Amino acid sequence: MRRYLFSLTVLALASGCTTVPSQLESTRISHSAANDITAGQARLVARLYPDLAEKAEPNDNLFISPLSLSEGLGLALLGARGQTEAEMRELLGWDAASKPELLIKSYDRWLTQTDDDKVALSVANSLWLSNEIAFAPDYLLSAKDGFGATTRQVDFGGDPDGSAETINAWVSEQTRQRITRIVEANGFNDRTAAVLTNAVWFKADWSVPFEDGSTGEFTRGDGITKSIYMMERIAPMPYRETREGQAVQLPYGTNGRFKMEVFLPKDMDVLKQWERDLRSGSFDLSIQGNNARFDLGAAVERQILLRLPRFEARFGKSVKSALIAAGMPCAFNDNCADFGDMAAAPLAIDDVAHATFLRVDEEGTEAAAVTASKIVVTGARLLPDDLPRMIVDRPFLLTIRDRASGALIFFGRIADPTPVE
Repeated sequence: MRRYLFSLTVLALASGCTTVPSQLESTRISHSAANDITAGQARLVARLYPDLAEKAEPNDNLFISPLSLSEGLGLALLGARGQTEAEMRELLGWDAASKPELLIKSYDRWLTQTDDDKVALSVANSLWLSNEIAFAPDYLLSAKDGFGATTRQVDFGGDPDGSAETINAWVSEQTRQRITRIVEANGFNDRTAAVLTNAVWFKADWSVPFEDGSTGEFTRGDGITKSIYMMERIAPMPYRETREGQAVQLPYGTNGRFKMEVFLPKDMDVLKQWERDLRSGSFDLSIQGNNARFDLGAAVERQILLRLPRFEARFGKSVKSALIAAGMPCAFNDNCADFGDMAAAPLAIDDVAHATFLRVDEEGTEAAAVTASKIVVTGARLLPDDLPRMIVDRPFLLTIRDRASGALIFFGRIADPTPVE
């Protein structure tokens, strides 16, 4: 089954910011800082998601992780300067004065301390750095202290296969084998300076599992109906209904800190409207109020019948064009990008890959996400200073011969080469 899905895990986390003060104190991150980081995730998805939705096919699943994207990009922000830094901060919602990038390690520690044996969440960051570039010590220290990022050198140009295998093995391990590839060897060469990765894995049981179900019908985005197994539950749940659709909240674990929210539009036109209007913040729990479409944080529990598909969904693609459209073009532009605080070499972001996995069944939910920002050297290729150079930029001779017999099959001079069309 393929259909549109929108990850609301981050929005659920926003509502949890006021439920675990002891955890905030133990991780040394304030309520305001945690809320600022979470609000930045909602801001990012509101700017990024509409472009992805506009380009998607009607039956495409579209499931992203604002948490993973913000931290994956944040690792690059640490080395950004000037216009590059300004655009990235604007998109991420990370103020230069408060510098939330210095608090990500504490924020992640708070998120992952669920205090619930039925809920597990892990977040990991890592830097994969070219062994040909000297990275700024301050940048590496900020990545370690601010993000808890591990660092490893790889040989992108000399061993692209080994480099890709190493990074993908880390991705597979961090996501419990739910996502096994995020980079390809053919994307690496001696221009590749770094790959900055974030991985998120979430697994939780429903507070009340689904015990009933039967085969039902699901109408896809293109209007075609298909049979699918539908889980069923009759129970009190936080629920809201408007003329545009319905919404329900499903808690996980024993303490209900983490929740899934399901927003059901009355038709595809309303779905498209919701996707276009994400910038209004209507689905951002950190700013919801009486004017929000679905303020489930204040919803009253009602006895309802809920039927929900049992399904798996995957998403994986470059989000480069969506990030550019969302307001971050400079970081990808060779003539504009400035990552001078990362390394002395001229750098730019070449691509940002994002992959997710989601499974929902009677017992609960498992989800995973990976973001990989590939940093490249701009301008001249990265080569050792003492490497011999042969630049064929003037008339030359060539031969084509059989080395076994010595036969000279072709010989001549090329003084005016005609470009190959």
